[in-house]
Amino acid sequence: MKIRDSLQTTGIPVKARLPDESVPEPFIVIGTHFEDDSQSGKIGKVTTTELQIDLFYAIDNRAELEDAIYEIKRLIYNSTQQIIRVTSNTITDNSVGRDVFHVIFLVSAYL
Repeated sequence: MKIRDSLQTTGIPVKARLPDESVPEPFIVIGTHFEDDSQSGKIGKVTTTELQIDLFYAIDNRAELEDAIYEIKRLIYNSTQQIIRVTSNTITDNSVGRDVFHVIFLVSAYL
């Protein structure tokens, strides 16, 4: 997967599922994937794919987090020309057993 390979260059571990609470952040989880085969009036069938990527980051350094978000978006966009949009939403949560920044990236691409 081109996106996974690109994200691994950050040095942040990339996981296929949310690890247990013994794993320290930062880490990236490549999550759900959704495809839609819709008809387009101009070009026929178009397949759109949506991929969710989650970044979990220590809550004590917002400046480093912002740098990581910028770098991850850059790597995602540069991983393939098919990507049309990358959005991100930063929240705090405790799904890993402690308060962390959780950044949800939604990646949209045409196949």
